[in-house]
Amino acid sequence: MTTRRNLYVSGFVAASLSYVFNVLAFTGSFDVGQWTVFAALFLGIMYGFETFISRVEALEG
Repeated sequence: MTTRRNLYVSGFVAASLSYVFNVLAFTGSFDVGQWTVFAALFLGIMYGFETFISRVEALEG
């Protein structure tokens, strides 16, 4: 696995576990639809930050 894929997987697993445990703790129920939206937004924002950082690094170098 590449470093990028490792970062995506570990970030996604950590964020998903945090989301699931917080939702269960505060509401007592779990909705797969809401988790899917959270996962899609999380991965999209993570990809956006990675793209932003790579563009900034290209400008610096």
